[in-house]
Amino acid sequence: MHQFNVVFRKYLLLWALLAMVVGYLAGKYNQSRVSSLAFLLFPLAFVMMIIMVIPSTLESLARARMYVYPMIASFSLLVLSPFMAYVVSLIVPESFHYLRTGIIVAATMPPNAMLSAWTAFLEGDVLLTFIIQSFSSLVGLFFMPFGTRMLFTGAGSVSLFLLLRNLFFLIVIPFAIGTSARKLLRRRFTEKLMRRMKPTLSSISSIIELFIILIIVGLRAQDISVFPVLILWGVLASALFHIASFIIALYFVKLFRFGYESAVPLVFQNGTKNLSVAMVIAITSFGSQAVLGVAACTLTQFPVSALFYSLISRNRIILKSRDAGERAGELPR
Repeated sequence: MHQFNVVFRKYLLLWALLAMVVGYLAGKYNQSRVSSLAFLLFPLAFVMMIIMVIPSTLESLARARMYVYPMIASFSLLVLSPFMAYVVSLIVPESFHYLRTGIIVAATMPPNAMLSAWTAFLEGDVLLTFIIQSFSSLVGLFFMPFGTRMLFTGAGSVSLFLLLRNLFFLIVIPFAIGTSARKLLRRRFTEKLMRRMKPTLSSISSIIELFIILIIVGLRAQDISVFPVLILWGVLASALFHIASFIIALYFVKLFRFGYESAVPLVFQNGTKNLSVAMVIAITSFGSQAVLGVAACTLTQFPVSALFYSLISRNRIILKSRDAGERAGELPR
């Protein structure tokens, strides 16, 4: 399994692109079959989150005060995200204004379970990802209904029930189940074996995410086929948004000299938006055309994240702080 994990992580960007190509072809030539798989999206995300919780520990709770500064940075990035999306989306022609709406809606979303996955891949602080997800979901309850109106007119109502449901079912319950599973496994396996299982669990979680991406792209394949130029504009704008999000997050963690483990989830926070929720909100609040903007983000979010994962995994100095305290082994801020 070790060799499989190494190869899988090394070519993660390639697997992401293949998943999109397969999803597009399946959706274009067998839409009914792909549509029949749509019901799997929520349970797959649920299972993926549980798998990511199992190898994590709660030791960091003993130093919760050390998360004050990372959470301040996380909140700043969360609020900044839709404004970045607005600025970047201005490159989209006015005739495709609904693409802008979809991209901005996607930018207001809290992170999805892949934040934990990328963090685990890069051996960052997984517990911090749960704190970020919970906090950003709660902030989103207040930010999305009102903040979006500052960026564009015609904003409809946002389903608070939907957001609360996702917070409960995709974070709270999986965390509880995963923690319980870890306790049961520790009774049968040594801690050393549990650590050896961690890369394999991360790979399994990533495979599930690739399948989710495949289904989502397949569901939007007809839109991509009918409106290729429109999608190109959306892909360009959303790719620039995600790249800008990573670059600004990198600047934040270097400016405030966060330790490596804390820096990883902050860097990936705005590059792992919950686009499944964004699609539902786009349909219910802004009309079906706005979904195309979210779909464009679906096409770019994973590949851009995989690109930065590859850069960081091959050159971790990108996130290494020059702070003398970190070199001396102090806890990350």
